[in-house]
Order: sequence, then structure tokens, then C-alpha cells
Amino acid sequence: MRGRIALAGVMLLAAGCSTEPERTDPPDGLTAEVMQYRGKRLTREIAVAVSNDTDRRLELTSMRLTSNRWSEPVRWSGSDEVGAGSGTGLDVDPPTGTCPEGEGLTASADLTYRFGDEERRSVLPVEDPYGVLRDLVDGDCGEQAFDEAVTMTVGAPQVRGGTWSSRITLTPRRPNDTVLLGFAPTLRFAFGPRTPAEVELPLDRPQRLTLDVVMGRCDPHIVAEDKVGSRFGAWVRTPGLEYGYFTLPLDDEIHQSLEQFYAQRCRP
Repeated sequence: MRGRIALAGVMLLAAGCSTEPERTDPPDGLTAEVMQYRGKRLTREIAVAVSNDTDRRLELTSMRLTSNRWSEPVRWSGSDEVGAGSGTGLDVDPPTGTCPEGEGLTASADLTYRFGDEERRSVLPVEDPYGVLRDLVDGDCGEQAFDEAVTMTVGAPQVRGGTWSSRITLTPRRPNDTVLLGFAPTLRFAFGPRTPAEVELPLDRPQRLTLDVVMGRCDPHIVAEDKVGSRFGAWVRTPGLEYGYFTLPLDDEIHQSLEQFYAQRCRP
């Protein structure tokens, strides 16, 4: 008899500790998509926008976000109440993306939530209507391919008149099929004609490039709202990736030199 009572006690204890509800289909009208706030452009932080187009309020308590282009999931927990017909954004800092393996990009959110008076758990497909997630993981893949393909050396900058210049040398680390497609300027920093905005340079051989920078926009609104600074972009192509966009890896001294160049010429 004591054994039966003890067993029953263990079963009740186990039941009491199991707080995660059984997985059920999400209600019609509960959807999710990836977005990124403008102020987060220089970070990896994205948001999962959850829309509650049902007839009842819900309270989100946890999320496990996965993608076939991540090596691990990212998690969110808290308490976020969403009224019927409303939405919210759950901020997450995703892991580094992996390169594609012949399949399309997918993502899903495993949500735990209270729906009316019910505790529920559902998996939602996460849409990427603005390409935020695709750009992020493709950029990670492109940056990884670039780093594996070449060693980048940036020469000491020189200023002649209204042009800031530096020589960039790309030395192959090993045989590779990565192709540099060009560099991208920013709002405050434009490129001179010698800088390759659109090219096709194979990175399996040494390449020497000129980074010529001239003044971009200097109006007060741009200076006040700029979130990018001198973080120039770069595009590459690999056999499995049409293009990947990432930030050109320039060190702090180069960024400081560029900002000094700009400050001496811009008086908004």
C-alpha cells in the first residue's frame, strides 16, 4: 500500500512540474513575420512581429525561433499581452547564419501563450516579406566566404584636396571560387571614380584596389539621423550564393580617419 501511495505521489509531482502545454494548431489569424527597426540597422537584432487577428486577446510567454540557415535556435521569454486585432514585436539577437545547402530559407516560431483562458503552445511559420532574414544570413555567408578566401590589408590613408584615399590589397589564402562584386558607399561618404562600386574580381588571385572617399551628404537631418557612418558595404558571390552583402572589415583607426576627414569638411 505504501508503494502505491509513493508511486501516486511521484506521478502527481511529475504532473505538477510539467508546465509546458501540449502543442496544438495555432488559431486562425495568429501569424508571424521578421522585421528590423531602423535604429537596429547596425546590430544583428531583429524582431518577430506577431499579429493577433483573432477575436480574443493573448499573452505571449516564450518563443523558440529556428531557421534552416542557423546552427542553433534563438529564444525569447517574458510576458507580452496582445489584444485582438493588435500585434507586437519580440526582439531577438540571432546567431550567425550558415551558407545555403540547396534549399529555400525557412523559419518557424514555437510559441507558448495564453489564449483567452487557455494555456497553449503552437508552431507558426515565420514569413520574411522584406528579406530581412535572408539578407542577414546571406551576408553572414558572404562575409565568411570573403574571410576564408583572402587576407585584406588596408594601407595608410592619404588626403589630397577633397579626396581621402587608401590602397586595399586582397591576398588569396587558398584556391577559392569567391568573386568580389563591389563596394557600397554610405549617405555621408561617397566614392570617387577609382573605387569599384560594380566589378567582378575573382579572389583566387591577388587584387589591389583603391578606396577613394569623397564627401557625401552634409545636411543637418542626415548628420543627426545617420546610423551607418563610415561602415562601407561589400558584395561577394560564391558558387552557392548569388550575392552576400556585409560590412567591409575596416579597423577603428581607419574609421576615425574617415570621421576626421568628414568633420573638417562638413559644417551642417
